[in-house]
Amino acid sequence: GVFPPGKKNAQLSALVQKNMLIAHTQLYHMLKKTPNGKESQIGIVKNVMQFDPSRRWNLLDWLACIFTDTVYNKMSLSYFSTGKITIFIPTLVKLFYSNKNAMKSTDFFGLNYYSHVHVKFQFDKHEFFINTFPENDTMTDMPYTIYPEGFYRAIKSVESVGVPIIITENGIADAKDDRRALYIKRYIYAMKKSISEGSNIKGYFYWSLMDNFEWAEGYDMKFGLYEVDFKTQKRTLRQGSKAFIKIINES
Repeated sequence: GVFPPGKKNAQLSALVQKNMLIAHTQLYHMLKKTPNGKESQIGIVKNVMQFDPSRRWNLLDWLACIFTDTVYNKMSLSYFSTGKITIFIPTLVKLFYSNKNAMKSTDFFGLNYYSHVHVKFQFDKHEFFINTFPENDTMTDMPYTIYPEGFYRAIKSVESVGVPIIITENGIADAKDDRRALYIKRYIYAMKKSISEGSNIKGYFYWSLMDNFEWAEGYDMKFGLYEVDFKTQKRTLRQGSKAFIKIINES
């Protein structure tokens, strides 16, 4: 319920996603039929986030993870890899759909990845789980856990679509600039590991080049490699960003 229209409804969320996927497929095939359309590269971008149990011994936490992962992640991946959407979560979501044109409707898969969340089940029909964060985890300002292992997991999961991967968003909100270098080194290492194992990654875009306006947080989250003074528009390279420059220069 953070973003407009502020609703919390699993069935409605799944329906909206389905309609967006259908629209993408229709537009993809329309554009391919235009002059020189076959040479164009058309892809889709998806934010992937793992849902792991807050209490690994708790079956209800595991079930909440499975339900949430199905709607948030696997629905889109299944659509492009099999052409089908099959979701049935009693009292929450029921959606079955098939589209024979879906499997050939993206030339690349854009992956946005930041972190994972720990899911704790609760007996509330309006919100059956809450997100928790381990006390000892290193956090970003968003707050997200710094979790490069999840980046590796996300890359492996989207390989099921069977097309080249472009990392379209990956970065850290860090106003103090005391975690940015560590984040960059660890996440790029995770990506490098997946590439060494055969992952077909064609590009990487750090989020972001400069401090930006976030949809819900405004200018508070400092993602930029360059700090921006929004009063003067002055741009200043952050010290933590030099780790990214060093990696590029040595590659």
